[in-house]
Amino acid sequence: MHISPSTLRWWLLITLSCLHSLVHAEPILNVSQNPAVTAGEYTRYFQESGRRLEVSEAIEQFAAKSHPTGISESISIGISVAPVWLKTELQNDATEATVFRFSTETPWLDVIDAWLIHNGKVIHVESGGDATPYEQRPMQYRYFAFETELPPGATQLYMRVETVGPMAIPLRIAESGLAVQRDISSGYQYGLLYGIMLALAMYNLIIYISIRKREYALYAVYLVGFVINSLSYTGQLHTWFTPDWGPYFQDWLNIFLMITYSIAGLHFARVLLNTKSHAPWLDKVTVGVTVFIPAGMVIGALLNNLTLSLVLAFLLNTSFAVLFIALGHTALRNGVAAAKLFLVCSLTAAVCICISTAAVAGLLPYNDMTFKLIEVGMSFEAICLAFLLAQRFRTAEVEKQLALRSARIDSLTGLNNRRGFEHAATPVWYQQLRSGRDISVVILDIDLFKQINDQYGHVQGDEVLKSIAALLQHGARRSDVMARWGGEEFLLLLPDTNEQQAIKHAENLRALVAQARIDIDEDKIEFTASFGVCGTIDGQFFGHPLDADDLDRMIDAADKALYTVKNSGRNKVMPATQVLASA
Repeated sequence: MHISPSTLRWWLLITLSCLHSLVHAEPILNVSQNPAVTAGEYTRYFQESGRRLEVSEAIEQFAAKSHPTGISESISIGISVAPVWLKTELQNDATEATVFRFSTETPWLDVIDAWLIHNGKVIHVESGGDATPYEQRPMQYRYFAFETELPPGATQLYMRVETVGPMAIPLRIAESGLAVQRDISSGYQYGLLYGIMLALAMYNLIIYISIRKREYALYAVYLVGFVINSLSYTGQLHTWFTPDWGPYFQDWLNIFLMITYSIAGLHFARVLLNTKSHAPWLDKVTVGVTVFIPAGMVIGALLNNLTLSLVLAFLLNTSFAVLFIALGHTALRNGVAAAKLFLVCSLTAAVCICISTAAVAGLLPYNDMTFKLIEVGMSFEAICLAFLLAQRFRTAEVEKQLALRSARIDSLTGLNNRRGFEHAATPVWYQQLRSGRDISVVILDIDLFKQINDQYGHVQGDEVLKSIAALLQHGARRSDVMARWGGEEFLLLLPDTNEQQAIKHAENLRALVAQARIDIDEDKIEFTASFGVCGTIDGQFFGHPLDADDLDRMIDAADKALYTVKNSGRNKVMPATQVLASA
């Protein structure tokens, strides 16, 4: 039997590799016991130096030297590093071949080649990665993946990975069915995350449209930007929308979307905390970071220098976390109301972002937890900031209502002013019009009020006004509308009250006013009031049904009746019908 030199060399390499595994206790992944695992701790690796190696040369190097084994779930080395070779020793104790999925769960790895060797024979070869056109990839998937049968016994997986971006290689080996379950679970997790963030974004965008405050729009852009960025660096955006936009497009998309949400977030923070007013220097630094670093990235893009743009993107992301904390701390020192909650959530998010960024950059172990920690931190921050904005919106609404109330209420007496009377009386008036029921107006004026002010002073004059207001409120029904109409004039709108009933009510009020006293040292202030009354009788106003304009006519008629009282002795009640009849 003739054996060719190349075959003999191949067998020798495999034999040496197996002996090396025995001598150096190479970790073995038993896929029967671990049917779904991220295999970093079972994987040895080394980086090429100089020329590209063939698989046979890589096998020889693994067999000849002791190479480091991953210390976490993922092999993570750094940014723009030399290509990496991986070796994972697999053991399948099943009696029959089982279909497994082999995948590297980061979508930006540019060039990936994989070989499965069983009993010295190559049983499967695949090539792919982000630099491979989408339709030519082993699986039409968001990252490099392929499925094949893994025979019983020992099998070696060799992979070569090359990328300009972060060399983070979470090598996932799982039975096909378990891999599908993981996809479904991951889909639900991302769906929940994106659903929460997009709902918060839409809510705040609606608020912005309503009240036109920039922080709500910036917050919405911040959240939408993060969602789109997350969809990009998890590979989902590229899978759905841009699979045919060419190799390496995803790399550029990732880094520019990475800075989009960072820029929006920094401007949101400076507007929310009003940094420009209390820390103008920090505000300028923040604006500068959001201008100059992206400008450098654009220059990198024009020069087709992905490494430069990538480093700048990571720098901006780091600056984002640091500046968020600095903005919150400065605002807290300056007594900004929102600063405390902002600082808590920004610290939490910053820690999560830094851990995820460091894991992707190879400074920390890269695994499912560290990779997804940025989403956890951002979700926490998004909810906290939404609560903060909701509080601000509620405070603004309360302040708005107080301002409106203040604009409608007489500050001295607590009754409506003229604007407040119009606001309160309009719905009451139109309800009476629809029902056809009686309604009346009473207007009163304090007699000789100028003399009270001149004799006792304006402070005591104010006490007289407040005393009158208290008497009106004491005898009022819930449906009555009262107002301070002028200096010493008061107006009452009495629904479901005809003119005769209104005259009786005014007479009672006149008597109460005449009996009222205000103590001042050893003296007492006595005062009276004159009343003019105008109302309907059996739903008729001077012989015709009420119309929309009759309220002003009714007030004018009551005022004329009051004027008649003032000219005929004061401290009396005069109905408008009597005045008009005598006229």
